[in-house]
Amino acid sequence: MILYFSGTGNSRLVAEKLAGLTKDQIHNLEQGAPPKMQDGETLILVAPLYFWALPSLVLSFLKKHQELNRKELHVVMTCGGALGAGASFITRQLRGLGFQEVYVHALIMTTNYIPLHRVQRKEVAEKAVQAALNRLPEIAEDIRQKRGAPTSSFLAKALPIYQGMYDRARQTRRFYATNKCVGCGKCERDCPSQAIHLINGYPRWDKPQCALCLRCLHRCPQAAIEHGKGTVGKERYHPEKFLLENARIKSSQKGI
Repeated sequence: MILYFSGTGNSRLVAEKLAGLTKDQIHNLEQGAPPKMQDGETLILVAPLYFWALPSLVLSFLKKHQELNRKELHVVMTCGGALGAGASFITRQLRGLGFQEVYVHALIMTTNYIPLHRVQRKEVAEKAVQAALNRLPEIAEDIRQKRGAPTSSFLAKALPIYQGMYDRARQTRRFYATNKCVGCGKCERDCPSQAIHLINGYPRWDKPQCALCLRCLHRCPQAAIEHGKGTVGKERYHPEKFLLENARIKSSQKGI
């Protein structure tokens, strides 16, 4: 079974493509309790890398659902850059939740963390995403062979430092809506942390922390949501645009 969490679309795309290769059932963590696993079924998790570790929402889900088989877990992390010490951090996190054998696999795609970076040009992002998808048969074989990225118990000791950085970064007080907001409520409906509520037709982040997936920011139809000053004037990430365009081009080429 493939469990996945996706903030802006990359991890969902990977989970769906990987399921096509492994023939596994697929389950979105946001839909609640997972279906019952079959005897001998491999558990695979697909999620984005946040501060070189797992998103808070994913950890909460795994902690809540103790019925999941904890003997073996393969984790496919989508990231905008190098995995770094991520394999060591994630292995420590998951073993702390009772998972015995943990195998981490990294797929470098394209960054969408615009509080620090800029979204890559469409052609660059498309190339990076396609290169990652082309690696999925290799990842599927690594899963079958029980191979993963190397880990270090020494590097894992630094996990609390990065967890602290993530906990500070996901404070919602830096989010706000500009006067471009039309009160459509999409951010409230889409927020996986349920941290946003419309008050008098205007979004308010009324939880102190969220998962920091930036879905509200990237998916706002009016680009009215900002995160501090670092996102002002920056393009939002819309993977569906270049993915759909690429699919149309391939389809038209087949018809020639």
